[in-house]
This record gives sequence, C-alpha cells and structure tokens, in this order.
Amino acid sequence: MKKKIRKINVGEQQYVFVINHKYNQGVSEVSLSISLKKLKNKTCSFYFFTWDDSIIGSPLLVGFPLKEITTGNIVNFNLHYPRIVKQFILYGLGTGWNGATRIVFNNGLEILSELGYDIAPLKP
Repeated sequence: MKKKIRKINVGEQQYVFVINHKYNQGVSEVSLSISLKKLKNKTCSFYFFTWDDSIIGSPLLVGFPLKEITTGNIVNFNLHYPRIVKQFILYGLGTGWNGATRIVFNNGLEILSELGYDIAPLKP
C-alpha cells in the first residue's frame, strides 16, 4: 500500500509529511516523517511506541483523548491533524533541524511529554 504524502504550510515554508504504522507483538510502531517540500530526503522523523488495540488500532492515529498538563484540558489527539504535525515541525526546528539535514527522534512519547501532554495512557 502506497503511503499518502500530505502537505502543510508553517510560516513561509511548505512541508510534506508521511505517517507510517506497523503492529509488532502488541506494540504499535508509528513514525512521522517531515521534510521541506523541495528536500524530501532530508527528514525530521519521530518514532512512537504505544499499545495497540485490535479494534481501534493505534491511539495516536484515531483521535485519542490526551490531557494537556498545563491547562488540564482534554484534547482529541491524532497525528493526522495538521495542528499536531505543526507542533512537531516547530519542535524539530527548535532543536536545530533546518530542512537541509536529517534528524531522528526515537522516543516520540517523551517529545509529546515535552510538548505538554500526559503520556501515561499511551505507554505500552
């Protein structure tokens, strides 16, 4: 199955992103790869490892209720939402990624925590 490349604008830049998912022995493995539209091979990639439900699948891909730590608000979290992808683009840019290099973040759940979400319900 071919993965869908989606577009998003952040500031004056055009980015593309792809979300991949696989199931591995009870664990959902999700990756989010982002690049500048014109430099698709220079990705900023995030890897997430969560539980997986046989009916709904990965909580990161279906609209799972996550609590924002600072406000206590519950948000419908889904990696397919552009506002969520934008947070990861800004995170990558804030850590030195500029679109001209590759960078990999292997613990996406920790990054979600840094972005202010309670990740306890996502841990496998």
